[in-house]
Amino acid sequence: MERNSRPFVVQEGPFIADPDQLIAARRRLSEQPSYRSPRRVGCALTLSVIRITVEGPVTTREHDASVYEQVQESTEFQDLKKRFRAWTFPMTVAFLAWYLLYVVLSGWARDFMGIKLFGEINVGLIFGLLQFLSTFWIAWAYARHAEKKLDPIADKLRHEVEEKSK
Repeated sequence: MERNSRPFVVQEGPFIADPDQLIAARRRLSEQPSYRSPRRVGCALTLSVIRITVEGPVTTREHDASVYEQVQESTEFQDLKKRFRAWTFPMTVAFLAWYLLYVVLSGWARDFMGIKLFGEINVGLIFGLLQFLSTFWIAWAYARHAEKKLDPIADKLRHEVEEKSK
């Protein structure tokens, strides 16, 4: 039977393999004493290309680091992550502490929260309104921070990825 007259072939992605080639490759891999099942390790999502070539008795495996893996390892990307975390983590902690203070005072310091400042406006109402104002202020401040410190680096990395992936 000719090779081209096979009733079916297996295609995974851009690679096409004859079923006999796949069976032979699996057999050779399982016969190697160093072969073990791959361990699953939690990590960030990355894209990469792995090409397995079966030529006669030799099976080769090539791993090409993807553009995204290269960018992830770059110093610019690490700097971008550092700048993002340096702003967002402390701001998140500060806002959660501020919100928790509001909740605690509302639950256990009712006399304090009920103090009338002018008319029917009391401390609790002012604190509640300040929650909304602080949320809008944080969103505005983050937009300014991102525009000045994050966006230039992110734009540079995006252009590099677009150039490499062409």
